[in-house]
Amino acid sequence: MLTTANISSEALANVIDQSVDCVKLLNTRGDVLWMNSNGLCAMEIDDPTAVYGRQWAALWPEDNRGVVADSLAAAQKGETVRFEAFCPTAKGSPRWWNVTVSRVTAPCGEDIGYLSISRDVTEAEMQRRALAIAADELRHRLKNTYAMVCGLLSSLAMGNSENEAFARQMNTRLMALSTAQSFFMAPDVPRDLTDLVPALINPFVTPASTVGIHAIERVMVSRAEADAIALIVGELAMNSSKHGALAHGGTIAIAAKESDGLLSLAWTEASVQPVAAHSREGGQGLNLIELMVEAHRGVIVTQWGTHGPEVRVSLPISG
Repeated sequence: MLTTANISSEALANVIDQSVDCVKLLNTRGDVLWMNSNGLCAMEIDDPTAVYGRQWAALWPEDNRGVVADSLAAAQKGETVRFEAFCPTAKGSPRWWNVTVSRVTAPCGEDIGYLSISRDVTEAEMQRRALAIAADELRHRLKNTYAMVCGLLSSLAMGNSENEAFARQMNTRLMALSTAQSFFMAPDVPRDLTDLVPALINPFVTPASTVGIHAIERVMVSRAEADAIALIVGELAMNSSKHGALAHGGTIAIAAKESDGLLSLAWTEASVQPVAAHSREGGQGLNLIELMVEAHRGVIVTQWGTHGPEVRVSLPISG
């Protein structure tokens, strides 16, 4: 049984050697001095002498060598660096790694090398890629569905001027909704709120309602933050299109600004019809919004007036 009094250097080395992660010791030049047994196995290295004495960065694909070199430079300054990158094994098997790099010092404080710990995250990366492919397929199917519905509407309305006018209006809304959904499923980030909010609200706007979205500052948000904002604004718009100003006529004012890493989003609604109820049986919209805000460590405050809600949301953002 180990105790703090009898952990020898040999016992500690044995513990590190048994780590499920790939543990490497590098000298101050970045050369590989030692790799634990499970690391050699994970990297499919049969002969450790094939890598000992070689530059660690040289073991990575050329595209990722700059990331590795930068991690050593940052670690030299005392930082603990983390990154994820692709690096195949010695036998060519594809692998993705979550890597931590830190400086190693002697008891006197002198730099003597680096410690690198790499965890195999290939399975998680493959799942992420599978989800991305599924999202691309879903986006493609949604666009086709919207286009098909628009085509059916136009065909059914042909020959009747009133129906044709209605079909054109519905086609405009459907294609706007398609654009908004594709916008949020696209992979490139971050997003600008001045693009996000109009894309979400415009598909629901009717001639009977007035939506003011001019008080929105230019704020860049990440993909995850954009998804949260999309759900919040989308649910508020959907509720309004069923029960509020977007359904019966009225006004909606949307404002957004960022201060010290905190996004403030305000939705103020005034329908021409008085509010009949603050909640409805089977209604999940506000509950979904509250759950999303809570998941992002934000705060939501909802106040009800006689003609609609005023919803204020605060979300931490990365900027």
